[in-house]
Amino acid sequence: MKLLYFQQLVFRTIFIFACYMDIVSANEECIPLNVLIIQKVENLGFHRDLNWFIETRDLNPDKWLNSSCNVTLKIDVGKGVFVNPDQADDLKRLGKLDILINGTVDVEVPAHEGKSYSVYIYLNRTEFLRSINVKLPIHLRYQRSLLGGHGHVTLSKPQLLVHCPGSNKIICGKNTKIMAPVSSEEPNNIKVWKNVLYYQGELGVMELEVPIGNLNDYSYVSVITCILGCAGCIYIISLMSAK
Repeated sequence: MKLLYFQQLVFRTIFIFACYMDIVSANEECIPLNVLIIQKVENLGFHRDLNWFIETRDLNPDKWLNSSCNVTLKIDVGKGVFVNPDQADDLKRLGKLDILINGTVDVEVPAHEGKSYSVYIYLNRTEFLRSINVKLPIHLRYQRSLLGGHGHVTLSKPQLLVHCPGSNKIICGKNTKIMAPVSSEEPNNIKVWKNVLYYQGELGVMELEVPIGNLNDYSYVSVITCILGCAGCIYIISLMSAK
């Protein structure tokens, strides 16, 4: 009995040690991503620029470049905002943004008729080793008139997605998985991406004010419009009578 117990103890010890070595080996081989993203909004009015500063820290250049992993920003665009497809095509053609709009965009409809969709911005793998500045022009939709004269649009934080052709396990950490296009050139080629957590720096303005018609001034505007209309009619009639 003692011999059997000793054999079981040795077997369990060897098994636990082997599992531990596998975990250590896996942790040594995987690539840790420590990323800082700062989001800011520039300009006023209906036409603005959404800016991101992306910086990686302590990323091994050789491991990263040999991994062939790709990185993209996923931006969920709400009903009150839109990205102009023609403008996005120009930015892509000029090599300023590798961008894909995943959805149909109607630039004419107001906010209450708009539809939500996603925008993917694929980042340069080499530039990702250092720091990247990304600028995306956005446009606010017209909203219904309300008391107060201002509406609000909330901007969601971007998601940082990583896809590695061999296996996403090469990126350290147990992150949630998201299905997304593999590139802007292959929108129908959907692959599994890792949603990587990142450090949130100065996020800037996340809720934007939209100038809209102020119903508080409705009565004044109606009276003034009526007076000006009557004055114009009287002036035109007087000119016709003079002839």
